[in-house]
Amino acid sequence: MGQLQVLPAAGALSAFERQRGELVAHTLAGLHESQAQQFFRDRPALFAACLQQHYPLDGALLEALGARKDWRMLSASRLLLWTDEHIAAYADQWDWELLSKNPALPWSGALLERYSDRWNWQSLCTNPGLPWSQALLEQFVYRWNWAVLSRNAELPWTAAFVQANAHRWDWTALSWNTGLPWTVGLLENYQERWDWTGLSANTALPGDAALVERFASRWQWTWLSANPGLRWSEALVAAYAQRWDWQALSQQANLPWSEALIAAYADYWDWPALSANTQLPWTVELLSAWAARWDSAALCRNPALPWSALLPQWSDPTWLQAPALAALPLPLQAWDWDALSENPALPWSTALLQALQDYWDWDRLSWNCGLPWDGELLAQFARNWDWSGPSSSAALPWSDALLERHANDWDWERLSANAHIAWSQALLAAYADRLNWATLSAQTQLPWSTAFYLQLDAHWYPSLVAQHQGLNIHHLNSADITTLLQEKPSS
Repeated sequence: MGQLQVLPAAGALSAFERQRGELVAHTLAGLHESQAQQFFRDRPALFAACLQQHYPLDGALLEALGARKDWRMLSASRLLLWTDEHIAAYADQWDWELLSKNPALPWSGALLERYSDRWNWQSLCTNPGLPWSQALLEQFVYRWNWAVLSRNAELPWTAAFVQANAHRWDWTALSWNTGLPWTVGLLENYQERWDWTGLSANTALPGDAALVERFASRWQWTWLSANPGLRWSEALVAAYAQRWDWQALSQQANLPWSEALIAAYADYWDWPALSANTQLPWTVELLSAWAARWDSAALCRNPALPWSALLPQWSDPTWLQAPALAALPLPLQAWDWDALSENPALPWSTALLQALQDYWDWDRLSWNCGLPWDGELLAQFARNWDWSGPSSSAALPWSDALLERHANDWDWERLSANAHIAWSQALLAAYADRLNWATLSAQTQLPWSTAFYLQLDAHWYPSLVAQHQGLNIHHLNSADITTLLQEKPSS
């Protein structure tokens, strides 16, 4: 009889297959490591910058860096494996201003004490990495900048914490701080100390009608009127009609806007501000009801109006063939072409631009994201554009062909900064003499890789690239890095 064979379960790997897979993975890892070594060996300045920006350096690697250390870069590093020993070893080299801002240090009261004369205490006051506590504040009570601390929303704010330091806070700064545990009780306890302008503007207050009523005699009403954090209601508006700053209120996005609310306070509103407010319930009927009060220029700029209903002829192919500019329909009492040219919500079309091309402000149109941007639109009005606008556009359908078609028109400085263009090696190489390479080197969205860097090696600014790209520095282990640091740069 044949021997019974036990087959491996479906999906299971044999020992040989596992060994082969591990060998392939090891070989690939070795290849990546070798390529990374050679890449950085040929670019020592880039290597040093990438290492200090993107590698978790320990004490041995810090020492191996030798004279290549960039102390500002290292002082700001959040990847360096910070220890008390590292800080002590290079105490005279660190940039203590940057060190004071760095949340990655092994912060403790003892560390602060050890270098109390070196820290920038104002910068420490905003550092989220510190182990904030009442004890820490007490330990260095005369070192802190209490005005800066009072603005820090990340402190461990409680009513008890506020009370414990009541004699130290900058109460004006504290009043604007959105991080406090704001309650009626907290406001009550210190109402003689608060800066009521700051409180009136503070969006974190529990700003309901009861709170407004409780401190009605103290609010700064202009700032309160502009505060989007209040729980606005028609009743709240009515209760203090004689106190609100109606210009600020007219700009409020969070009022419970309705035709009835607008009608109830028709004699109070600041109508130019109201005309610019995008949150009103805009309809043709609302516009008609108050035609004599609206501000025409503000309306022309407002994208929330029902433009297709107001200007139906602008979408009518027959009218567009032979446009006749009659008076604007009420309440658009006068043509404001500057404002209309900025408005992204008009019923834009190539035909509309063509029909009224002598009226538009083309500089403003060039930056208008509401236009139906495409290659044909760009070409048809090529002589009219301020090319800085299209060169900065997120709306254009960017392609190699589009760039080539208008190569002599683009603002190449703005084009270099445009994060919406899918730059490739070939495309960058084609326009190498036109682009701003410092700007491009700082662009994080490029398809970065060592191969990409190599293709255009002569153009990049290594220090700028290294600020945001490690370029496979993590393929190297500590031994590889030490070896590279000990090698003499090739001439």
